[in-house]
Amino acid sequence: MIIHTSYNESIPEPEFFDGTITDFIRTSPFVDGTTPFFIDAATGEEMSQRELWKMSNDFLTIFRSHGLGQVRDNVSDPSLGGVLITLFPNCIWAGPVHWAALDAGATISPASVSYTVQEFAHQLRLVEPKMVVYSEPFKQLLEDAIVASNTNPVILSLEQLLEDSLRVPLAQANYQFANRFQLQPKESIKRIAYLAMSSGTGGGLFKAVRITHGNITSNAQMSTKSSNALLKTNQVASAIIPVSHLYGLAQFLVFGVHRGTAAVFHKGFDFIEFLDAAVKYKVNIFPLVPPIIILLAKHPFTQKYVPDLKRNLTTVLSGAAPLGVKATEEFLERITGRKDGVSEYGTLRVIQGWGMTETSPVCTLFDPEDPVAHIRSVGKLVSNTEARVVNEGVDQPACDIDPASLDAAIKAGGLPTGEILIRGPHVTDGYHKNPSANAEAFEEASDWTPDMPWYKKRWLKTGDVGFFDLQGRVMIVDRTKELIKSMGKQVAPAELEDALLANPLVADCAVIGVMDDNKGTESPRAFVVLRDPKSDAVSILKTLNSQMPKYKNLHGGIVVVEAVPRNPSGKVLRRLLRGREGDVVLGLDVAKL
Repeated sequence: MIIHTSYNESIPEPEFFDGTITDFIRTSPFVDGTTPFFIDAATGEEMSQRELWKMSNDFLTIFRSHGLGQVRDNVSDPSLGGVLITLFPNCIWAGPVHWAALDAGATISPASVSYTVQEFAHQLRLVEPKMVVYSEPFKQLLEDAIVASNTNPVILSLEQLLEDSLRVPLAQANYQFANRFQLQPKESIKRIAYLAMSSGTGGGLFKAVRITHGNITSNAQMSTKSSNALLKTNQVASAIIPVSHLYGLAQFLVFGVHRGTAAVFHKGFDFIEFLDAAVKYKVNIFPLVPPIIILLAKHPFTQKYVPDLKRNLTTVLSGAAPLGVKATEEFLERITGRKDGVSEYGTLRVIQGWGMTETSPVCTLFDPEDPVAHIRSVGKLVSNTEARVVNEGVDQPACDIDPASLDAAIKAGGLPTGEILIRGPHVTDGYHKNPSANAEAFEEASDWTPDMPWYKKRWLKTGDVGFFDLQGRVMIVDRTKELIKSMGKQVAPAELEDALLANPLVADCAVIGVMDDNKGTESPRAFVVLRDPKSDAVSILKTLNSQMPKYKNLHGGIVVVEAVPRNPSGKVLRRLLRGREGDVVLGLDVAKL
């Protein structure tokens, strides 16, 4: 067995925080701050940390009056509290809602406002919520999903919650805070803070990932230990990544709050609002996804904002999908005038990270000031994280390679690549009510002994294929599963294929992801066999797109084929579809990003 370890300094086991996420955040010196900390980009409304935590105590009082708390009704799982689903876009009140629920002893399951009724109904059935806090524009989605799921949670609008909070007596809020939910020693590694929805490392329908308090707090400590630059003062981040996604949730509601990084919240992506707010509030950190970075590099509107971005921006954190070297250089040149990002104000750095919901969420990152940071690498393992690279049962060693020559090396072959397996205190407890997914995702550790930490008992199979170089840098080159990463979100081809096969015009089909370098995202493309060759394939595309959220649309178009390539057992040979050339791709003008 070859185990790759972190090049970053380890955290001694006794130094890991043992308590709730909210009590961890409160160890920060910033929690009583009076300067603007959460800012609404659209309205300009601002709240300090002191105001946010007072609001959290008011919400806690209201939640408990509705029976939300640490005991889950009629469920035998003692690691769960009553489940709260959140259904609202990014906003400055997201933090108080989450913190209040955690202080009540609840377990939170964030829902995306982009869900269809069917997707949201699946979540409702799976996590069995005690309560849903929603924003009024999404009331119809909630009501339809409740009917479809045959569930009966308490529902409370965010708008009503805010109004009710104005009438909570201070003494009552203080009492509830003093009697907040707290964990017993060593309980943080068992108590579930979040049931976070994910397609999982193996794809398929959304699964609920069981994230403990200890998963989140340890990952915050590990990430900070691995990047001293994150501790700089007077940092302001653009909060455009949804907090319904664990990447955004961890970044803006936990890690950043603990580090004192202010956040400018955007309900959705409005390019001009995003740039205006970045200038107005002197944003210096952009946690983004590749399509937005590419848009900044190419859009003519960017030019007006370049002087201010050049002066203020220090770091761009890219996650959720690969970012190419060319796109990075174009962005840096657009903002600073140089491909290396150097200007009279310092060096603007673009740093990639890698992780997933199942790792709470960070596995690798670079300190922006690391001299060996390279855009072709997703970083180094964060502290206390171990990895293996396994190819057909054989562990692979690290190799000596210049990341700049990675593309040529991949084409030449011979790299020691394999599926990356991870273990560490940030790895999920498992999938909720899904033993088959757990059996597929985890491998027992043959080297574990009772004197080793609990989290070394098993390895998480990430589904990502990559390798390590001799400087501890991780390169991701492929995925073992067929998941498509469209617009920063996972799409399971099987789901789209099932929907296509429900169309009477379709005899057979397969879906793959195709990369669009100009947009910086993978897009689903369908290959269909028509029942009648005279049928209109574009109408099939339009029908599917009308049934799916935007990121699941066939932005890669549709191709009519005589047969879908399959092996003798019926499995689609997607590699043959990826290798096709000269196809007539229909519907590209219909399915624009």
